[in-house]
Amino acid sequence: YRPKFSWIGSAVAVFMAIMLLADILAEKPHKAFWSNYERMEGLVTLLHLLGLFFAVSSVLKTEKSWSRFFHTSIFVSVILGIYGLFQLSGAITINQGGVRVDGTLGNATYLAVYMLFHIFLTAFFLIGRRNVRESVSGFLSDYANYIYGAIIALQTVVLYYTASRGPVLGLVGGIFISSILIIIFEKERKWIKKIALFILVITVLISGLFITLRNSDFVRHSPVLARFSDISVGERTTRSRFMIWNMAYQGFKERPILGWGQENFNYVFNKYYNPKMYDQEQWFDRTHNIFFDWLIAGGALGILSYLSIFFAVIYSLWRKKASNFSIAEKSIMTGLLAGYFFQNLFVFDNITSYILFFFVIAYVHARKIVELPETSSSEKYRFNSSAINWALVPVIAGLALFSVYFFNYKAYSASRALIGAMTQYDNEGISSKNLEFFKKALAYGSFGDSEIREQLVQTSVRVGTSGASPEIKQSFFDFTVSEMKRQLAKTPNDARYHLFTGSMLTAFRQYDEGLKGLKKASELSPNKQSIRYEIVGNLINSGKFPEALSLAKETFELETSSNPSRVIYAAASIYAKNNKLADEILAPIQGTVFIDDRIISAYAFTKQFNKVIPIIKQRIIDDPNNIQNHISLASAYLGNSQRESAVAEVQKVIEMNPQFKEQGEYFIKEIRAGRNP
Repeated sequence: YRPKFSWIGSAVAVFMAIMLLADILAEKPHKAFWSNYERMEGLVTLLHLLGLFFAVSSVLKTEKSWSRFFHTSIFVSVILGIYGLFQLSGAITINQGGVRVDGTLGNATYLAVYMLFHIFLTAFFLIGRRNVRESVSGFLSDYANYIYGAIIALQTVVLYYTASRGPVLGLVGGIFISSILIIIFEKERKWIKKIALFILVITVLISGLFITLRNSDFVRHSPVLARFSDISVGERTTRSRFMIWNMAYQGFKERPILGWGQENFNYVFNKYYNPKMYDQEQWFDRTHNIFFDWLIAGGALGILSYLSIFFAVIYSLWRKKASNFSIAEKSIMTGLLAGYFFQNLFVFDNITSYILFFFVIAYVHARKIVELPETSSSEKYRFNSSAINWALVPVIAGLALFSVYFFNYKAYSASRALIGAMTQYDNEGISSKNLEFFKKALAYGSFGDSEIREQLVQTSVRVGTSGASPEIKQSFFDFTVSEMKRQLAKTPNDARYHLFTGSMLTAFRQYDEGLKGLKKASELSPNKQSIRYEIVGNLINSGKFPEALSLAKETFELETSSNPSRVIYAAASIYAKNNKLADEILAPIQGTVFIDDRIISAYAFTKQFNKVIPIIKQRIIDDPNNIQNHISLASAYLGNSQRESAVAEVQKVIEMNPQFKEQGEYFIKEIRAGRNP
């Protein structure tokens, strides 16, 4: 059961060694090792996968064992496929919402890559050379071809309805490569060659038909097909991918040999942020491309060692001495690896795909290991039973308990306490109970501390603007400030935590201290508009209107197509009493949804209710049944001294919502008495 030599095993070991070194030298080694709750990767996961690779390839030593293992996995894929069909029918809720089935994995892309692997694995056993009766028993063996075919059909349907473009394109590309290889190299079994040719023709015809009809109503009205028809260089998601990849390339040039370490792309993303990404996610932690992911994580050595794994597998499959694989098996396995690699050019790996990938390469490794001849010298390395029972087993058991506690239990317990902090609300909302849960979560000192503190900051901001007692607000404020100081001491170069701290202090009206944190965040990510918005808000709240206007102008000029920047610039102009400039800035978006509450607040602050009224009237035209719009219009009329108009709007609200009658009549009475309720 000791690990045996193969080029695949060597490539995996070299890749792990390089990533170990890259993570030790990472920008943030702690995160490179542990990752976080969302991803659960890092070096600790790679080490588990390394152990999995050698354990599986050493223990599963016969074809029958591997066949049973993979057939068990295929059977589970059938169960998951049926679950997906129930989601598609509406009988079971889709976890992530929308129409893209996600099974029990919570993400459509995760389910898609899971099905991608199993389509090829099922085809491998359908068309491969192994005896079906070793895997299935009884009457099932007589109908194996039909069963395998039905399973592949189910897997393909579920993959299609995940509407995940990368895995679907990976399937098409993998089928194309497998078919071509069989057509070229299969010399003995002509029927397999004919099947491959038929599948290739069907794949090409379907692809060509889709390209021809991509702009048709049939395609556009299909939620799934419409996603595929939108694939283009100019498409929003595609544009963002190109920008992210360019940021990754800039980061690679800065640290080309061993990269930044795993889970450290956020430093690159912040530093080289492209302002044109203003309408995208603001905190990307992945490049959404396997090549750039490992280029950033491990530099040139990291990506080359990762690619060497694929090369070693392909080489092991197709070398002349690889007679224990048939042409069909080689072709299908190559198609699987090609499809998997291709889909990873647009998404990123997850634990589902990692495990399946390492199972597959472990299988090829197990069939290609070089058995070294037994020599007398090997006897001196053997453990006797006494040494195993009384020494080795207790040591391993002790290490297992140690690792379970420090690797799993502490983080698990901290996460449960965090869930309690986020969900345990009494009738009055957030209370001291929530704070106690936060304290309990952080007391474990787990790798989840940074995420716990993120949630703590956001909860503290909500507390600060809520009707909680002054004692509760002060308790949250003091504890949050203390914990964020600890976080900043651990991650002094992470813009995210400086932003959270500065925003929290600003929410508690600690404007000067908040400004320091916000400016530090902007230094670390100078082109990110969202950070600059927070600084502008801080300056406005502290009455520094000229400074706010200057920064808002500079931010808008980073990317003039950004409507959020335009609104911030206009609002700052209004606060600075430069109405002419504000009118010029707002002219291109007048009458649109981009005229938001920040503009209304700015006009209200400067007593320009005559400009608030038409904005809210337009909102009422767009959404006449929105009660809040009518209340806001009544308030604007009142601020503009149009008391009877304000009364009329309050009366409309009473008609729309009779439960508001008592409160509404009180407002009307106060308004007509010359008071502002």
